[in-house]
Amino acid sequence: MNLKSKPSHQYFADWKGIIYNLAFFLNGLLVFLLVFEERLSIPFWMQSIGRMHPLVLHFPLVVLLLYSIWTLLVGRPESTRWNSDLADTLLLIGTFTAVIAAFSGFVLSKEEGYEADTLFWHKWLGILISVASIVWYSTGKYLPPWKILSKIIAASFILLLLIGGHLGGNLTHGEDFLTAPLELSSEPENKISFEEAKVYADLVQPVLKQKCYACHNAEKSKGDLQMQTKELLTKGGKNGALWDTTRADLGLLLARVHLPLDDKKHMPPRGKAQLTDEEIVLLAEWVKGGSSFEQMVSAISPQNPVYNYAQNILGGSRTEESYDFSAADPGKVKELNTTYRLIKPYSAESPALFVNFYNRAAFKSSDISDLAPLKDQIVAMDLSKMPVKDEDLKTIAQFPELRKLLLTFTDIQGRSLSELKKLTKLRELSLSGTAIKLAQVKELESIPSLKKVFIWSTDIPQEELAQLKKSRKIDFETGFRSDTVVLALNPPIIENEEQIISGNTPIKMKHQIPGTVIRYTIDGTEPDSINAPVYDKPILISKNTDLKAKAFKKGWYGSKQVDKTFLKSTYRADSVRLITEPDAKYKAKGGKSLADGVKSSAEPGSGSWLGYRETDFQSYLLFKKPVKASSVTLSMLRNVGGFIFPPVRIEVWGGSNEKSLKLLKTITPQMPDKTTSSVDDLVFEADFIPQEISCIKVIARPLAKLPAWHPGKGQKAWVFVDEVLVN
Repeated sequence: MNLKSKPSHQYFADWKGIIYNLAFFLNGLLVFLLVFEERLSIPFWMQSIGRMHPLVLHFPLVVLLLYSIWTLLVGRPESTRWNSDLADTLLLIGTFTAVIAAFSGFVLSKEEGYEADTLFWHKWLGILISVASIVWYSTGKYLPPWKILSKIIAASFILLLLIGGHLGGNLTHGEDFLTAPLELSSEPENKISFEEAKVYADLVQPVLKQKCYACHNAEKSKGDLQMQTKELLTKGGKNGALWDTTRADLGLLLARVHLPLDDKKHMPPRGKAQLTDEEIVLLAEWVKGGSSFEQMVSAISPQNPVYNYAQNILGGSRTEESYDFSAADPGKVKELNTTYRLIKPYSAESPALFVNFYNRAAFKSSDISDLAPLKDQIVAMDLSKMPVKDEDLKTIAQFPELRKLLLTFTDIQGRSLSELKKLTKLRELSLSGTAIKLAQVKELESIPSLKKVFIWSTDIPQEELAQLKKSRKIDFETGFRSDTVVLALNPPIIENEEQIISGNTPIKMKHQIPGTVIRYTIDGTEPDSINAPVYDKPILISKNTDLKAKAFKKGWYGSKQVDKTFLKSTYRADSVRLITEPDAKYKAKGGKSLADGVKSSAEPGSGSWLGYRETDFQSYLLFKKPVKASSVTLSMLRNVGGFIFPPVRIEVWGGSNEKSLKLLKTITPQMPDKTTSSVDDLVFEADFIPQEISCIKVIARPLAKLPAWHPGKGQKAWVFVDEVLVN
């Protein structure tokens, strides 16, 4: 029996009838809301319904397209291609899901950030498709598919669906979303040279165009932010300017990039193409360097990460070297990539690899030797600021394809510099900021392939540098010197890598430029050039200490401040048991992370932090034999832009076992405000009356709601912990 010829009581009892009437009602409600749209105010609880629109819109598109195409294919009444019951069900499903998509889309249209004209046509087309589909279903028994009118309606539906879908794509991905690949393929290859290239126009803007313009353009301006011109980029959006070099996180742009991927404020949004590590470094360095729109690539120091990025991106007049070795196993490259060691090909078609090392504190000599499986493909290695020593040069010399080696501000003394003679293809070497001597550098002249060596900020006297400049075999870059221009010193280097100390520990510092004075403080104040103590011998530290230091020299601007926190640990727990489990994304090594004696870097994604958001941090520290303790120290992290705040309350309990604990100390940390530096290590010390303890319980409660001034206001904050130390 045909559905529409059933008696009414059977019709309404039928599931198809229920769905039909519900779709009819929702279409009526939708038309009503559209008529009174100007007076309509969407309550906050309905916003979630609107945001379901991207989840449901594809279903009616596919179903109605299938039904329409099916209708076009049926040629005559007796056609075996047509199944009336299945077709009826298909159209009903398309009708019902169409009104759901149209209704949720109508609610979503009340949010800001969409281009008005495109939104207007997309909204009206969506509602038209929904209403037209219920009408088509209602009149279906009068319009069999072999009638010409049915085919006209089907063709019209296909056209409406394609136009509506295209407009929706323009709203979410930008006006040229469909045609962009064709436009890119037709563009001539970029032939700009280093000498002509600009940092913004040729490096930064292409990244913004690819990763940001889709949501921040003239058609769609999320957060009232458009980025397609310099003026609009500088103006910012409703949340203010995009960058601020006075803030530790460099402002809104970089803060949003570094948010957890599942955070709704993270940019680009989840599901869109994300920035690569190199692109994030590029944006950060551009902002730190003053966000100039006119700076030339050729004016950048070769040690600047932007210079390396430009070498890999720009084509120009450079001819890419051809390599006679085969590409490495992609699986092996992926396996050897770590949080602190990035291995990348020079280009998609090149077998050549370059390696960048990060995080001085986590560096080990084995990080170089582990790359041996790729020794025949690695042509460039950047070890700048890593604690590389002379003995490591023997390992580096085992990479026969190396063309470029950066050892800037490493711990190289030069004793094993002759090992580099084995690198017969080495063309560029940076030894700036190291303790090398003239005689050692002159040995490099026996490397036939070596063309350029950077040796600024070394201990080599000026008159000896002048001798090197006369070399015809190698271009020695000795740095810029002027009687009128004053330069800033590099910060001093704190040589101690271990930040967890057990007793009186000598802390050593150094600076690469001779005659530089290092001044420091350990009382929390800022070191100045007059009152702060002068560093002339190792500093003995025997308690939790925040060491701050700056470098000063006549004729130079003082350096930026360098900070390092040293934490004392007298008793190491025999075992640690987490009472509450950390978030799956930030679980480090579980309870072992709290007592492994390793201080993590200030990067949330370092893999060494325990992160809590939905529950309190709670953990037991257990000792086989009682220890006489008088304080417990928590090492934590603050990253305001990353939603990582101090806990609102810390409790330390102690006793002989888990069932006989008493409260020893409560701490209520001060919360950050707008002026607080975004990223910093936090240390909370809970002291109490000395007593014998075998079990310690620590609780830290996350902030339930971020403050009104924060971009994530009202959301839960994170608590990050990496060490619990007992003294």
